[in-house]
Amino acid sequence: MRGAPAWQRLSRNGTGENRQRLIPSNTPHPSRRFAPIHLLPQGEKERTAAMSRHVTFMTIDDAGHYSPEQRAAIIAAYPEHEREARAKGIPVLGSGRIFPVPEELIACEPFKLPRWWPRIGALDFGWDHPSAAVELAWDTEADVVYVTKAHRAAQQTPAMQALALKAWGEWLPFAWPRDGRRETLEGAGVALAKQYQAHGLNMLTSHTRFADGSVSVEAGLMEMLDRMQSGRFKVFSTLTVWFEEFRLYHRKNGQVVKLRDDLMAATRYRKLTLTYISGNGTLPTTADGIWLIFTRTGDKGADGTGVGDFSGPASSVVDNIVTFAGTTGKAGKDSGVAVASLVAGPASATTDNIATFNGATGKVVKDSGVAVASLAPKASPAFTGTPTAPTAAAGTNSTQIATTAYVDTTFAPKASPTFNGTPAAPTATPGTNTTQLATTAFVAVATAPLATTASVNAGLATKVDAATAKLQGFFESAQQTIASGGSLTLAHGLGVKPKLWVGYIQCVTAEGGYSVGMELAVPTSANASTIPPIGIVPDATNMNVRFGSNGSVFYINNFSNGTQFTITNANWRFVVRAWA
Repeated sequence: MRGAPAWQRLSRNGTGENRQRLIPSNTPHPSRRFAPIHLLPQGEKERTAAMSRHVTFMTIDDAGHYSPEQRAAIIAAYPEHEREARAKGIPVLGSGRIFPVPEELIACEPFKLPRWWPRIGALDFGWDHPSAAVELAWDTEADVVYVTKAHRAAQQTPAMQALALKAWGEWLPFAWPRDGRRETLEGAGVALAKQYQAHGLNMLTSHTRFADGSVSVEAGLMEMLDRMQSGRFKVFSTLTVWFEEFRLYHRKNGQVVKLRDDLMAATRYRKLTLTYISGNGTLPTTADGIWLIFTRTGDKGADGTGVGDFSGPASSVVDNIVTFAGTTGKAGKDSGVAVASLVAGPASATTDNIATFNGATGKVVKDSGVAVASLAPKASPAFTGTPTAPTAAAGTNSTQIATTAYVDTTFAPKASPTFNGTPAAPTATPGTNTTQLATTAFVAVATAPLATTASVNAGLATKVDAATAKLQGFFESAQQTIASGGSLTLAHGLGVKPKLWVGYIQCVTAEGGYSVGMELAVPTSANASTIPPIGIVPDATNMNVRFGSNGSVFYINNFSNGTQFTITNANWRFVVRAWA
């Protein structure tokens, strides 16, 4: 045997003494190998000559004094073809393992089996070599077979074996090999399979075989290997005894070694039986058939006595359609609608065209010629042509579709609209001179300076006939910022050069006895300063203004005491008015 296990335990007995010695490697360094076993001291060799010896496999995972990282490093240090032998004690025997598949590929954590998965037991008979049994479950949707239970025992009668296996479920059917037909002396001429059946084990009526009647060992092994390599064969990781056989299952001179292969053989019998369940084989006749009935909690069995099957009424009219009764969806009733009363369609029609009734009976349909794709969807439809809809009452404010008639009577036209109610519009900035609508707020601001003057009462704000008055137009600028040495060009829109113009300063921050809103006409000649405060030169288009270059442009009298003071430019604004 090549590839001894990483750890071994040596026991001695025979003299009333039972001692065990755990012999580890001398060093955990990855570059060194685990010592398979140490020689006994010279003084103990004679004492062990007549003693029996027992070897227990231990893998590197049983060496708890190593961390997972250390174990991984040790395994990685081995050549790849030696890793399973050195780390897990899986020997390289004969001409090779039958299933050269890493255990990680087939092992899975146990889980609760879905109750609709088919399950079956498989049994391999034995006496000196153990009898073995496995339970298998089949995920038919993913086509994955799971080994979920395993049992192995030597020198036990069928009664004892059956007692242990019935705990898996007395309903569970068991497949068995053809040597179960053998009549043994212990059974007084009764075949082994019948002995197990006599003790309550649910044995299949015939031994396992393929659909063609063969029982080929190699075919079964190759099917298992194919499933393992393709991920369609899994074993619960807790089935230690199954994996022990799996590791040692090998060939010698090309032949399967029949040693500790009991669970492997039982697992192989699954293929011979599940062939019928999967539908891959030919269903047997009643004479030689293998018929499996699976009882699952919450579902009815074949006798219909459970709570999960669909059930119908005691009687109904022939050819009437069945519909559901109640809310469970498990009870049916006669709908009262006969199949003969259903509509009949044409011999042929265009795919996806809508069917319409043809004739007066309402049972014959025809191709309408209208394709479903030509209809507008309910969500975000894109209409074509001239779609119509009911016209809402004027003033309607809802999600109802507005027709052109509704818009025509409810909304003002673009050209010369006649508004009603209280229409609103954005208020233009003071001084705006465009075709924008003027709101009452805009007019109030623009006319506020004239509201208290005698000129308004006298009609100077409007044009009068040239024969009765000389002044026919008026202009007032918006408030302008006062800047030393600055200039202003203000379009007056009068069409001619003004005949009269006056500049004003308006208080925006109280100072010199003046409050906000008070204004003064400003002089154009110098006062205390030698530089004139302002110059205003109009033309036919603009009012051209130039401020004096003094730091404070204007010098005025203090409104409280009459003394002269210099204004703060930022506390005042400049306005010019002109008449033409």
